[in-house]
Amino acid sequence: MKQDASALKQASPVTQRFGYIDAQRGLAALLVIWLHATEVFVQLPTSPAGVLLYELSATINTGRIGVVLFFAISGFVIPSSLRAVGHQTTLDALRVFFIRRVFRLYPACWISVFGAALLGLYLMTPFSLQTVLLNLTMIQSMFGAPDVLGLYWTLRIELIFYVACALLFTLRALHQPRWLVIGMLGGPIVFSILPRAIHWLNPNWFDPGSTGELRNYLYVYGLFISIMFWGALFRCWHDRDRASGAKPFSRTVQTFFILFPLGVCASPLLVWMFYAQLPSAYASKILVLAVPLSLGLGLFILLSTKLQINNRFTTWLGEISYSMYLLHPIVVYTLFVLLRDQRMPWLANAHLSVYLLLSMLGSVAIAAIIYYGVEKPMIRLGRRLSTN
Repeated sequence: MKQDASALKQASPVTQRFGYIDAQRGLAALLVIWLHATEVFVQLPTSPAGVLLYELSATINTGRIGVVLFFAISGFVIPSSLRAVGHQTTLDALRVFFIRRVFRLYPACWISVFGAALLGLYLMTPFSLQTVLLNLTMIQSMFGAPDVLGLYWTLRIELIFYVACALLFTLRALHQPRWLVIGMLGGPIVFSILPRAIHWLNPNWFDPGSTGELRNYLYVYGLFISIMFWGALFRCWHDRDRASGAKPFSRTVQTFFILFPLGVCASPLLVWMFYAQLPSAYASKILVLAVPLSLGLGLFILLSTKLQINNRFTTWLGEISYSMYLLHPIVVYTLFVLLRDQRMPWLANAHLSVYLLLSMLGSVAIAAIIYYGVEKPMIRLGRRLSTN
């Protein structure tokens, strides 16, 4: 009986945790920190040695590579966590899903919002109280409020994906490969058509000077959401490949599954070529997506198949990666201000790699504190509340 229970737990798609997926989360967070830290510290009054670290990161856009990894991982994990277990109804499963997601995402996000607000006061660029409060919703751009941290756009994409998953789950289509293919193909179609359609309807819609308005990023959102659906299809393939007697993908689904990474990586170049009349600022934004998309999806495939990294340290980094991602700008900018104002003379003129290492170590330390002090207790609370 004990062996049967153990086998059941191991096979359950809801309870199973993948160490090599956690390792990718940790890597994704470090890649984002690499870009953000180096691009800040090269702005010091005395430019540090080792600028090649920044140039390499900026050239391949390690930050966007990390984001692509995060999105593919979300697709791999999130739909499989939304299932009706036992005698649950669809409504019960949705209630459990959203309660747990809220307690998973919002507490750490709120800490990062207040941390950024305090840092803004110190830097003499304070945010209004209204802006801070709206940022607590994660959908502040819908109300015209700026992000207190620039990375919050990825959280909005996560929320959109959750709603899409909930809708497909309600229609009993979330775990059907053919429906995942439809969701997967919808992103590149939106990415390809929306900029041209909007520009034709209203040439002044895009504002190259704006960095926070939701309308300026709708077409990119579609592309990233399609990566999430591909990650969900990857999970379906993963589970079927390891289940004895499982029905394989149909030939059509298999073809789209294999060709999607190639198509999604080529789409920025194709859109850039055919939509040359778009404002140059957006043409360049579209084009530079090709390299990080290729490297991010390539890394996910490699690290999920042939080169799985699975040890205690990398798994732990993955567990705290959400707080690493949210809080690293606060660590980076705090260190930058201290160096700029000559509060740490012993670190003046250090190599850029020193500042990058300190940023990573500081982010890991802060993330561990937040994870054990806030995230983990809130996750447990969400589980208790969702089962009542």
